[in-house]
Amino acid sequence: MPTRSPASRAPEPFDLGSYVPFYLSAISNRWTSTSSRIYLRRFGIGIVEWRVLAALAAKGQASSLDIVNLVGLDPASVSKAMRTLEANGRVAPVQGRFAGRTKPYHMTPDGIALFEKVREAARAREAQLLAGLSEAERGEFLRLLRKIHEGLPQLSEEAQF
Repeated sequence: MPTRSPASRAPEPFDLGSYVPFYLSAISNRWTSTSSRIYLRRFGIGIVEWRVLAALAAKGQASSLDIVNLVGLDPASVSKAMRTLEANGRVAPVQGRFAGRTKPYHMTPDGIALFEKVREAARAREAQLLAGLSEAERGEFLRLLRKIHEGLPQLSEEAQF
């Protein structure tokens, strides 16, 4: 009777339906790809530019490094988005001397106007995403997301599993 080699052995079934990262990734990937297409078509900016503007709206002013740390994006993507937004007159550096990526930026009046338009569309999409939840469920969902988000620093690459 022939034996099966380890390479031909099927893996144990993996229940994606009970694996939280599956849902987080699937929702995030779909949200990001559709949002990016909508924002590019309607407003001329991609999702990374939108996230930079949203971070600046939340902070008032922020450096590229601040935005990377706040939003969790790739530093090169944030840097490129900042250059694009600055070239288009939507963000400007804060006056003063700052080293490299510590130079803070703020939104210009054009950036604020764009942010407000995109925010309206983003909030409408958020309402559509959460339409199946009651107001109480939305509050609880947001509370749980915040709790998970607060635990992210413990998910370092060096953590032992």
